[in-house]
Amino acid sequence: MQTALLGLHSLWRWVVLIAIIVTLVRGIIGWVRGGAWTTLDDQLRLLTVTAIDIQVLLGILVWLVNKGWNLGAFLGFVHPVIMIIALVAAHIGAARAKRERTPTAKYRALTIGLIVTIVLVTAAIPSAAWSKIWA
Repeated sequence: MQTALLGLHSLWRWVVLIAIIVTLVRGIIGWVRGGAWTTLDDQLRLLTVTAIDIQVLLGILVWLVNKGWNLGAFLGFVHPVIMIIALVAAHIGAARAKRERTPTAKYRALTIGLIVTIVLVTAAIPSAAWSKIWA
């Protein structure tokens, strides 16, 4: 079960990355061009935050099954805490985008929230995973 759960967590990261990138590009374009906020934007906002929620849930399960508190400082503490903070940043950006009144403000809030999220996620990726990503 440990291997399957870790494999699913590792695979799901690509869904999260694609969702963040697609939503972020759409947010930047909407913010710069000032386009109308559409139903697609709401769906992408929800999809991205949900994908991140699932990833963090999988990560928590991996951490519990593997007794993450015994995995050292980075995997046992730093990685989970920063990823939870990234989840909070994504939720704040999505919630602010939902509350804003003008399309430009919605895109700005979503974009800033996702930029903070992706910076945090990137900072918290274990160094061993970086070698697998680019290998």
